[in-house]
Amino acid sequence: MNLRPRDRVVLAVVAVVGVLAAFYMLALKPERQKAGALQAQIATQQQALATAQQSYTVGRAAQASLKKDGAEWAALKIAVPEQSDIPALLRTLEKNAKSVHVSMQALSLSGSGTSAAAPAPAATTPTTPGGTAAATTPAATPVPIQLTFGGGYVALNKLVRKLTGLATIAGGKVHASGPLLSINSVALTGTKSLTGQLTATIYQLASPAGTTTGGQG
Repeated sequence: MNLRPRDRVVLAVVAVVGVLAAFYMLALKPERQKAGALQAQIATQQQALATAQQSYTVGRAAQASLKKDGAEWAALKIAVPEQSDIPALLRTLEKNAKSVHVSMQALSLSGSGTSAAAPAPAATTPTTPGGTAAATTPAATPVPIQLTFGGGYVALNKLVRKLTGLATIAGGKVHASGPLLSINSVALTGTKSLTGQLTATIYQLASPAGTTTGGQG
Protein backbone atom coordinates (compact mmCIF):
# COMPACT_ATOMS: atom_id res chain seq x y z
CA MET A 1 0.00 0.00 0.00
CA ASN A 2 1.36 3.30 -1.05
CA LEU A 3 0.96 6.22 1.35
CA ARG A 4 0.69 9.71 0.23
CA PRO A 5 3.27 12.15 1.57
CA ARG A 6 0.70 13.88 3.73
CA ASP A 7 -0.31 10.55 5.34
CA ARG A 8 3.29 9.78 6.00
CA VAL A 9 3.71 13.11 7.80
CA VAL A 10 0.59 12.48 9.86
CA LEU A 11 1.80 9.02 10.83
CA ALA A 12 5.20 10.41 11.74
CA VAL A 13 3.63 13.09 13.95
CA VAL A 14 1.38 10.49 15.62
CA ALA A 15 4.38 8.26 16.22
CA VAL A 16 6.37 11.14 17.74
CA VAL A 17 3.41 12.09 19.98
CA GLY A 18 3.06 8.49 21.06
CA VAL A 19 6.74 8.26 21.90
CA LEU A 20 6.56 11.54 23.86
CA ALA A 21 3.46 10.36 25.72
CA ALA A 22 5.11 7.06 26.58
CA PHE A 23 8.27 8.90 27.72
CA TYR A 24 6.17 11.21 29.90
CA MET A 25 4.22 8.35 31.45
CA LEU A 26 7.22 6.08 31.98
CA ALA A 27 9.92 8.60 32.87
CA LEU A 28 8.85 12.19 33.46
CA LYS A 29 5.68 11.66 35.50
CA PRO A 30 7.28 9.40 38.18
CA GLU A 31 10.20 11.81 38.44
CA ARG A 32 7.84 14.75 38.87
CA GLN A 33 5.99 12.84 41.59
CA LYS A 34 9.31 12.14 43.34
CA ALA A 35 10.25 15.80 43.01
CA GLY A 36 6.91 16.81 44.56
CA ALA A 37 7.44 14.40 47.46
CA LEU A 38 10.96 15.74 47.99
CA GLN A 39 9.66 19.32 48.03
CA ALA A 40 7.14 18.35 50.73
CA GLN A 41 9.91 16.69 52.78
CA ILE A 42 12.12 19.75 52.37
CA ALA A 43 9.29 22.02 53.57
CA THR A 44 8.74 19.76 56.59
CA GLN A 45 12.45 19.76 57.47
CA GLN A 46 12.63 23.53 57.05
CA GLN A 47 9.73 23.92 59.49
CA ALA A 48 11.40 21.55 61.97
CA LEU A 49 14.66 23.51 61.63
CA ALA A 50 12.86 26.81 62.25
CA THR A 51 11.20 25.33 65.37
CA ALA A 52 14.53 24.00 66.65
CA GLN A 53 16.20 27.37 66.08
CA GLN A 54 13.42 29.11 67.96
CA SER A 55 13.69 26.64 70.87
CA TYR A 56 17.45 27.13 70.92
CA THR A 57 17.07 30.91 71.04
CA VAL A 58 14.53 30.69 73.89
CA GLY A 59 16.78 28.24 75.75
CA ARG A 60 19.81 30.50 75.44
CA ALA A 61 17.79 33.47 76.67
CA ALA A 62 16.48 31.46 79.64
CA GLN A 63 20.00 30.28 80.46
CA ALA A 64 21.28 33.85 80.39
CA SER A 65 18.38 34.96 82.60
CA LEU A 66 19.05 32.19 85.15
CA LYS A 67 22.74 33.06 85.21
CA LYS A 68 21.92 36.73 85.71
CA ASP A 69 19.46 36.00 88.54
CA GLY A 70 21.63 33.32 90.18
CA ALA A 71 22.74 35.61 93.00
CA GLU A 72 19.15 36.56 93.79
CA TRP A 73 18.02 32.93 93.82
CA ALA A 74 20.86 32.17 96.24
CA ALA A 75 19.80 35.07 98.47
CA LEU A 76 16.19 33.85 98.42
CA LYS A 77 17.30 30.38 99.54
CA ILE A 78 19.19 31.96 102.45
CA ALA A 79 16.34 34.28 103.44
CA VAL A 80 13.56 31.68 103.12
CA PRO A 81 15.05 28.16 103.06
CA GLU A 82 13.22 24.99 102.12
CA GLN A 83 13.38 23.88 105.76
CA SER A 84 14.42 25.99 108.74
CA ASP A 85 17.93 25.17 109.97
CA ILE A 86 17.73 25.98 113.69
CA PRO A 87 21.41 25.20 114.47
CA ALA A 88 22.49 27.53 111.64
CA LEU A 89 20.05 30.17 112.90
CA LEU A 90 21.52 29.85 116.39
CA ARG A 91 25.04 30.37 115.05
CA THR A 92 23.88 33.45 113.11
CA LEU A 93 22.19 34.90 116.21
CA GLU A 94 25.23 34.26 118.40
CA LYS A 95 27.54 35.86 115.83
CA ASN A 96 25.42 39.01 115.55
CA ALA A 97 24.90 39.20 119.31
CA LYS A 98 28.64 38.94 119.93
CA SER A 99 29.33 41.71 117.40
CA VAL A 100 27.32 44.20 119.52
CA HIS A 101 28.44 42.80 122.91
CA VAL A 102 25.18 41.03 123.73
CA SER A 103 24.98 37.52 125.16
CA MET A 104 22.73 34.97 123.48
CA GLN A 105 20.90 33.10 126.25
CA ALA A 106 18.12 31.02 124.69
CA LEU A 107 16.35 30.17 121.47
CA SER A 108 13.15 28.13 121.28
CA LEU A 109 10.36 27.51 118.83
CA SER A 110 7.05 28.94 119.99
CA GLY A 111 4.82 26.14 118.73
CA SER A 112 1.75 27.73 120.29
CA GLY A 113 1.09 30.02 117.36
CA THR A 114 -0.53 32.58 119.71
CA SER A 115 1.74 35.43 118.67
CA ALA A 116 0.85 37.23 115.49
CA ALA A 117 3.20 36.16 112.75
CA ALA A 118 4.14 39.05 110.50
CA PRO A 119 3.57 38.28 106.81
CA ALA A 120 6.65 37.55 104.76
CA PRO A 121 7.47 40.21 102.18
CA ALA A 122 6.67 39.17 98.65
CA ALA A 123 9.78 37.75 97.00
CA THR A 124 10.75 38.97 93.57
CA THR A 125 10.61 36.01 91.20
CA PRO A 126 13.18 36.24 88.39
CA THR A 127 11.57 36.25 84.96
CA THR A 128 12.54 35.18 81.50
CA PRO A 129 13.16 37.82 78.81
CA GLY A 130 9.61 37.23 77.56
CA GLY A 131 8.28 38.54 80.85
CA THR A 132 6.92 35.24 82.14
CA ALA A 133 7.90 33.92 85.53
CA ALA A 134 10.70 31.38 85.37
CA ALA A 135 9.23 29.45 88.28
CA THR A 136 6.40 29.80 90.76
CA THR A 137 7.72 30.41 94.29
CA PRO A 138 5.64 28.65 96.98
CA ALA A 139 4.18 30.79 99.77
CA ALA A 140 6.43 31.12 102.82
CA THR A 141 5.31 29.41 106.03
CA PRO A 142 5.86 31.44 109.25
CA VAL A 143 7.69 29.72 112.12
CA PRO A 144 7.34 31.59 115.47
CA ILE A 145 10.43 31.62 117.71
CA GLN A 146 11.35 33.08 121.10
CA LEU A 147 14.76 34.64 121.75
CA THR A 148 16.44 35.71 124.98
CA PHE A 149 19.44 38.04 125.10
CA GLY A 150 21.35 39.82 127.86
CA GLY A 151 23.06 43.20 127.60
CA GLY A 152 22.67 46.96 127.79
CA TYR A 153 19.80 48.90 126.24
CA VAL A 154 21.86 50.45 123.44
CA ALA A 155 23.47 47.11 122.57
CA LEU A 156 20.10 45.32 122.50
CA ASN A 157 18.68 48.04 120.28
CA LYS A 158 21.59 47.58 117.85
CA LEU A 159 21.02 43.82 117.86
CA VAL A 160 17.36 44.21 116.95
CA ARG A 161 18.32 46.40 113.98
CA LYS A 162 20.93 43.86 112.86
CA LEU A 163 18.50 40.94 113.08
CA THR A 164 15.80 42.69 111.08
CA GLY A 165 18.42 43.57 108.47
CA LEU A 166 19.63 40.02 107.83
CA ALA A 167 17.38 39.83 104.76
CA THR A 168 16.30 42.94 102.90
CA ILE A 169 14.90 43.99 99.53
CA ALA A 170 16.70 46.89 97.88
CA GLY A 171 16.32 48.03 94.31
CA GLY A 172 13.84 45.26 93.64
CA LYS A 173 16.42 42.58 94.56
CA VAL A 174 16.79 40.36 97.61
CA HIS A 175 19.96 40.64 99.71
CA ALA A 176 20.47 38.17 102.56
CA SER A 177 23.24 37.34 105.00
CA GLY A 178 20.85 35.26 107.11
CA PRO A 179 17.22 34.18 107.36
CA LEU A 180 14.34 36.61 106.99
CA LEU A 181 13.42 37.45 110.60
CA SER A 182 10.65 39.78 111.75
CA ILE A 183 10.39 40.97 115.35
CA ASN A 184 6.87 40.79 116.77
CA SER A 185 7.50 42.04 120.32
CA VAL A 186 10.35 42.94 122.69
CA ALA A 187 10.15 42.77 126.49
CA LEU A 188 12.98 44.13 128.66
CA THR A 189 13.54 43.25 132.30
CA GLY A 190 16.21 44.32 134.75
CA THR A 191 17.91 47.62 135.51
CA LYS A 192 21.55 48.13 134.49
CA SER A 193 22.03 44.75 132.80
CA LEU A 194 18.89 44.01 130.88
CA THR A 195 17.37 40.77 129.68
CA GLY A 196 15.55 41.08 126.40
CA GLN A 197 12.90 38.55 125.45
CA LEU A 198 11.91 38.71 121.79
CA THR A 199 9.10 36.96 120.00
CA ALA A 200 9.94 36.76 116.32
CA THR A 201 9.11 34.92 113.14
CA ILE A 202 11.30 33.18 110.59
CA TYR A 203 10.03 31.65 107.36
CA GLN A 204 10.43 28.45 105.38
CA LEU A 205 8.92 27.04 102.20
CA ALA A 206 7.97 23.64 103.61
CA SER A 207 5.14 23.34 106.13
CA PRO A 208 6.56 22.79 109.64
CA ALA A 209 6.18 19.24 110.95
CA GLY A 210 7.41 17.98 114.28
CA THR A 211 9.39 21.12 115.19
CA THR A 212 11.82 20.77 118.07
CA THR A 213 13.23 23.17 120.64
CA GLY A 214 16.59 24.73 119.94
CA GLY A 215 19.47 24.50 122.41
CA GLN A 216 20.54 27.05 124.94
CA GLY A 217 23.12 29.59 123.94
